[in-house]
Amino acid sequence: MNAPLDSFESALLERLCEHVDEQPATRPGRSRPRLLLGAAAVVAAAAAIVVVVPGLGTTTAYSVQEGNSGTITVEVRRLEDAQGLEADLAKHGIDAEVTYLPDRQQCAPGRYTPVDRRLSGMEVSMGSHLLRVTLPPGAVRTGETFVMAMSGGPTSPPSSEPSQDGITNEGGFAGWTDFDVTAGPVGRCVVVPG
Repeated sequence: MNAPLDSFESALLERLCEHVDEQPATRPGRSRPRLLLGAAAVVAAAAAIVVVVPGLGTTTAYSVQEGNSGTITVEVRRLEDAQGLEADLAKHGIDAEVTYLPDRQQCAPGRYTPVDRRLSGMEVSMGSHLLRVTLPPGAVRTGETFVMAMSGGPTSPPSSEPSQDGITNEGGFAGWTDFDVTAGPVGRCVVVPG
């Protein structure tokens, strides 16, 4: 089963179809069936390539990568499969508690006690399509748990038309994230409005 196309893949396929439609018609004859078959094969091949090839597969909801220095980089593209992310972090020796919440909600404070040390080098950055967390070596020690909870979503739909002041709304993104390390238990996430 093929995964649904993302916006880039859909736009690329649409552009390719437009290009094929714009090609001049040829005179009826022996070459026409080949031309149509060739165009159909190009569209089919492009559709197959768009679905299968980017990143040697469909785009995953997250990735976990370990650098040469032992730094773990987590990239979250969609708020899906928190348990899978926890399992992948465990393969890198990191116990984790990952929670994804509906748009603009968050966990109430107090569900865990952060470790009593400075977590230098641990970073998070969030954009409209990606959350990146960097965990340097030793950030999460044996017996400790990396805690990450997040929610996010668009703040306004984009528009191709400029407003009265000439500014085009590209859309926005609002997100909430909580990430830390604890040596104790992690309680249930009590969801509260963001």
